[in-house]
Amino acid sequence: MDYGIDFSDNVQKRKKKLIFIAVFIVLVIMFVAFFFRNSNNKVVSKVATVISKPIIVVYDLFNKDDIGSMDLETLKAEYEELKKQKEELEIQALESQKILDDNQMLKEMLDIKKEYQHYKTVMGKIVYREHDNWTQTFTINVGTNDGVQVDQTVVHKDGLVGYISSVSETTATVTTILDVSTSVSVNISTINEPAVVNGDLELKSQNKLKLTYIPLDTEIAVSDMLYTSGIGVKYPSSIPVGKIIEVVNSKNDVNRYALVEPCVDISKISEVAVIIN
Repeated sequence: MDYGIDFSDNVQKRKKKLIFIAVFIVLVIMFVAFFFRNSNNKVVSKVATVISKPIIVVYDLFNKDDIGSMDLETLKAEYEELKKQKEELEIQALESQKILDDNQMLKEMLDIKKEYQHYKTVMGKIVYREHDNWTQTFTINVGTNDGVQVDQTVVHKDGLVGYISSVSETTATVTTILDVSTSVSVNISTINEPAVVNGDLELKSQNKLKLTYIPLDTEIAVSDMLYTSGIGVKYPSSIPVGKIIEVVNSKNDVNRYALVEPCVDISKISEVAVIIN
């Protein structure tokens, strides 16, 4: 029977205990040194700073998180400021664009007035366009209160637009020369021969017209200009209507016609004048 005593376990326990005590003492010294690192005594402060270096490193790491939070708040504030500046710049850009648009509108009106200065006119702004496969009309913001009446001629600085087809006190409907119900008696510039320009269902979307009733033996060609003849009650004479861009069928053909490009791009205009005398 072995009654021997094993001293190895006791030695191990003592070592662990001593290590624990040593680590504890070191930590206590480091924490104490940490609080004395800002001492007025330079020697104490220096020694304490050296001893508490590991704790200072850990402390700085936590402080970096705080700094990161502070930076995040700063970035958020800067973002909000930049967002505010962006909104202000967008408002300024809109205001500037409105001024440019207003100036352009005034210029258009002055150009129209100048072009038709020998007529009495009323300026109108397009406020609504009819989106219909059959008709080609729009509404302007002038009416009987401004002297506008049915069948009066509507023009743009570049030429004929259409006529007043209905009117109220403050607005009027303009049926344009592109409308399929519209026909305009015109003279062909190069030969001073009469013909008729009609709105056409297939050509309307292309901003084109159809020239018909072309006299037999009449020579017409691409680029010939067409002007109102003055025949009828709607349109005064000599207002530009369009130019021939294609002649279909040959001379002496009773079914001959031509494609016409209007002088006015009606889909893009925003101001017109009504000739009221």
